[in-house]
Amino acid sequence: MHRSPEAIRLALSAFDASLNSIISMTAIRSADGQVVDFLIETANPAVEQSLFLTPEQIIGTRLLKTFPGNIESGLFATYARVVDTGQPERTTQYYVDTNGLEAWFTVSAVRQGTDMVVLTFINVTDSKRAELEMKRQSDLFQTVLDHAQAAISLHVAIRDDTHRIVNFRTVMANRQARAMWGEFADTILTRTFLEVATPDQVASDFHKYVGVVETGEPNMTEFAIGDEWWLRITAKSGDGVVISNINITENKQYQQRLEATNAELKRSNENLQSFAYIASHDLQEPLRKIQAFGDIFKDRYGPLLDAEGCKMIGRMQSAAERMSSLIRNLLDYSQISAQRDRFRPFSLAKLLDDVAEDLWHSIQLTNARLLFGDAHNQPLPDLVGDRVQLRHLFQNLLANAVKFCRTDTAGKPVPPVVRVSAYPVRGDDLPADLRQELQGNRSYWAVCIADNGIGFDQKHAELVFQVFQRLHNRQQFEGTGIGLAIVKKVVEQHDGAIRVSSEEGVGTTFTVYLPM
Repeated sequence: MHRSPEAIRLALSAFDASLNSIISMTAIRSADGQVVDFLIETANPAVEQSLFLTPEQIIGTRLLKTFPGNIESGLFATYARVVDTGQPERTTQYYVDTNGLEAWFTVSAVRQGTDMVVLTFINVTDSKRAELEMKRQSDLFQTVLDHAQAAISLHVAIRDDTHRIVNFRTVMANRQARAMWGEFADTILTRTFLEVATPDQVASDFHKYVGVVETGEPNMTEFAIGDEWWLRITAKSGDGVVISNINITENKQYQQRLEATNAELKRSNENLQSFAYIASHDLQEPLRKIQAFGDIFKDRYGPLLDAEGCKMIGRMQSAAERMSSLIRNLLDYSQISAQRDRFRPFSLAKLLDDVAEDLWHSIQLTNARLLFGDAHNQPLPDLVGDRVQLRHLFQNLLANAVKFCRTDTAGKPVPPVVRVSAYPVRGDDLPADLRQELQGNRSYWAVCIADNGIGFDQKHAELVFQVFQRLHNRQQFEGTGIGLAIVKKVVEQHDGAIRVSSEEGVGTTFTVYLPM
């Protein structure tokens, strides 16, 4: 076909200006007619950006010498097939050779005449690497999803002409989601939500999904499938929702067992409290009779008894009084409970004034001095807690401080001096032995009750808080051995702690740590 000079000029201009790399090659055949190589006839300027060689460097050279990687990449076989069959081919191949060229190429090969092939190609290395990296990231993401504990699926919204959401389509599901769906997995993955959902599911879930897409606010729902419990978290993802279903059967069963145990424990505690109240009431009545009959017996028959007989009656009444006091203290101990709704702020100074009024008789008998506040007259703080319980706590501590007074070298009682002071403590500044017992992210009031009494050996510091434990006999000091056990229980009910330091003949300091 004859072409005009103008057509040839335009073709050459297009050849040189093309953004695609273009090469024409003539087949070199062996004696038996097999294509064994190609001679590069032409190359446009764009080849330099694809092959990193100028047209002048490759024109007139043999393909397999200049680009030896064509054999291994399979491109040479493609060119030979195009020349032999006349059928054009298009392919994308990875190329590497010993000359240092390594790239991905998209190549289109077309035969011209009988033995010439024209190659149009582009270097797609950057896009191919990005594609491979994207696939690697996608595979990694899918692997992470498949090994997640939750069943995760992605659903995109289907909208009508008015842009209203009318349906959802599943576009991705991890292994756990497909296992959760079971035999319905393929159906859910190939059909829309409204096609596979039951009427109950449509009524309960569809509007939730629409709401999540339109508001962006996630939704959490618990539901049961057979004997299994699931937690469903629905969150917005683009123009759709990602749904995470977490199997919480074990947690739900544990919660149900815990609730049942707590209910049983509550019933047991109520029964115990009722029993303690009834038992204390029933026990107090015969004790009152013992004391009353003892008084009558002493009044009527006291003159007829000798000293030993009167002494025995006195001991009987004293034992009955101790028993009555013990029962009252045990009842107090059993009724201490953590009722958070009764926690209120109150003035510690006012509470201590009330306690001092209750201890007025003991204070008068011992000439005790109660000092509220530190040596610098810093006021006492307000506390938060159950005022009734904390009044019981401070009354026990102050009563002990007044009661356990020491004597001087002449055997005369030393008037008790008791100081109550308080200072704030941050969680980080708590004593080392308290940091695991208390919460390090809270601050506390450390309330100190220090006296100048008889004190005790520090090795007994833990023993004093145990029920019925006494460091002194009843002949020296009255008591049931329950007071400090009550103190410790009240402190624990307030998420606090108590410590004591003491030295025989010097005094004792109790430090109560209560949350601010």
